Amino acid sequence: MKKRNRITLCLVAGVLILAVSATAAFGSVNGYAKYKNALKDLALEETNFTAAGQLTMSFDGETIVTMSGDYAHAGADYSSHTRTERGGTVQEEYDTVLNGVNTWFSADKDYYYQSQVDREETNLLGYNQDDEMENRLITFVELAADTVVGDLKNNFVEVGAENGSTLYQVNISQSQVSSLVNAGLSLFAYSMAETNSEPYQVQFEDYDQNAFHYYEETTGETLSDEFKDHYRNGGDDAWYEANEAQLEKFYEVTGECWEDEYYKVLEEKGKGVVYVHPDGSYDYYADNAAFAAAHPEETMDDLYQYVGQDMTLEDVDCTFGVDSQGRLTSNQIQVTFNTTGEDGSHHKMVIAIDLTVKDYGATTVQPLDVGERTEAH
Repeated sequence: MKKRNRITLCLVAGVLILAVSATAAFGSVNGYAKYKNALKDLALEETNFTAAGQLTMSFDGETIVTMSGDYAHAGADYSSHTRTERGGTVQEEYDTVLNGVNTWFSADKDYYYQSQVDREETNLLGYNQDDEMENRLITFVELAADTVVGDLKNNFVEVGAENGSTLYQVNISQSQVSSLVNAGLSLFAYSMAETNSEPYQVQFEDYDQNAFHYYEETTGETLSDEFKDHYRNGGDDAWYEANEAQLEKFYEVTGECWEDEYYKVLEEKGKGVVYVHPDGSYDYYADNAAFAAAHPEETMDDLYQYVGQDMTLEDVDCTFGVDSQGRLTSNQIQVTFNTTGEDGSHHKMVIAIDLTVKDYGATTVQPLDVGERTEAH
């Protein structure tokens, strides 16, 4: 868990550097400090609050992905509800920890999972003030953000008050963006393009189902739906103990190089994409572009397709609110990027975030309503 927390903090650090440096270019030190401290407080200090948010990503005016969620945090307890729409599909999940019991389910399933957990009171990111590495990471992030802000000034505007919060607004245009930010974005885009530029690849419509199919064809045995569901979604300790022998055999059989036949197709073709169906059959596409055109639902969330080989920050619009104690109550950010594709074409990618935070110190986590679902064992 400690390693996971550190990885999470590192990822958030990168986002924080961009968000704070690009949107907190205030004309006064106080304005910059308000935003930075409010973000730090929410992520690293607060242990009781309720938040709701939505993120939308669009490419050349077309919505690519929409994510929304609600989150309540009260000491060691929390509840979350997330909904993601992309490529014509919807994924909706519920997850709650209350009094040492974790309950979760997917909206499209008729069962739920429940297990005991040992969880102490913690902040949003699980930041440990006694951990020297985490403290140094936070210091680095702050100094990096301060450095990137540089000489940006006179962008901070107080726009009024609402529901006990003071509202602020800032806009950063392309000419005001630090060269360091754009250099970092350019490096990020090129790195993603290089990482995903393999001349061939194998894509699975449903990898787990392919593994089930291979096992059943190889052994002549039929796996139960109950086994498949738990293998996909996890189970409690009792289920793993009860199915230990079956799992060991499944891992042994599927541990063989059963995917090699698809890579052999690509070796013969020299390049392209092999798209494998759940029954083991496949379609071949000459390149990534042909595959994306045939199966946009499989590639809508592949960020590298939209980032291209180069990207710069065009502008940032940010509005946020803080209460009398300096705590973040709302934050609306719209970031527009200019991207350049492999063929030299130019595009616009827009990411919009709408966040509200409330009930500091007054949040209680409610039991998760599982409806008519039955518990999976």
